[in-house]
Amino acid sequence: MSMVMQMCSQPISSKEDARSLSAMEQYERRRQVVRAHERGAKKVQIARELGLSYTAVCLIITRYLNQGADAILPHKRGRRSGEGRALTSEQETQLQEMIKEKNPRQLQLDFHEWNRPAVAELINKHLGVQMHIRSVTNYLKRWNIVVERAEPRQQQVRSAMPLAAPVVTTAITTVIAPAAETAREEKVATPLD
Repeated sequence: MSMVMQMCSQPISSKEDARSLSAMEQYERRRQVVRAHERGAKKVQIARELGLSYTAVCLIITRYLNQGADAILPHKRGRRSGEGRALTSEQETQLQEMIKEKNPRQLQLDFHEWNRPAVAELINKHLGVQMHIRSVTNYLKRWNIVVERAEPRQQQVRSAMPLAAPVVTTAITTVIAPAAETAREEKVATPLD
């Protein structure tokens, strides 16, 4: 039976998933691979003895030969903080100042108060970046800015109102107050008494 057939006949579960190991354990495993290779062991044999895949052994050895000992050192995995964001840190700072210092009306937005759609529109209008509402929420949380969630019906009513709409409560007060005064003068019973 050939060496390749022997490797293929091994059960997959005999190889440990290195992602579950700590960074130091992974580093030690890589050092073992390099030491075995420097002793003259074949890659297939190293893979079998250490419970690694042949591909993983080849990658470790190639990286070591091309880049030196630094290539097998443990390093932080994943994206760096701030990497892959839609906005730069300067843009974020600019937006935070705009939100804290002005209201949406002062920035020519059709909103009465700051909410997630208003911030999304601000980002689109001033920076030209189209952003999903969930991403806006993530930015606001990161900035420690709490905005009210507009009720869908309330938002429709507000957006349907003209910009210089008269306030209804003021109009009602100006009509009721003189009528109530007249009724008191005439000593007529009113529903308010």
